[in-house]
Amino acid sequence: MTIKITYGTVTAAADDINSAATTIEGELEALNARVAKVVGTWDGDAKAAYNAKHAGWDTNVKGLTSTLRALSQAVHGAAGGYQRTDKKAAQQFDF
Repeated sequence: MTIKITYGTVTAAADDINSAATTIEGELEALNARVAKVVGTWDGDAKAAYNAKHAGWDTNVKGLTSTLRALSQAVHGAAGGYQRTDKKAAQQFDF
């Protein structure tokens, strides 16, 4: 099996993953702002039930974006690792 690594592509993928996390956070913020206007008009059990569910959703999305950011860092680290390994291998040919 052959694995071909292009450092720029791996780094770009890591950046794309991080951008996806940022986009998700921004979209959620915008959605929360719109929904808050509606929920602000509610009273009683419906509002309490929504707020309880919403807290769970927020926790899950924060977990997702946190995982995406960690993945982005790991992919960046892998790109650096591949590059260091490649340089060490190249040094073996320096006589």
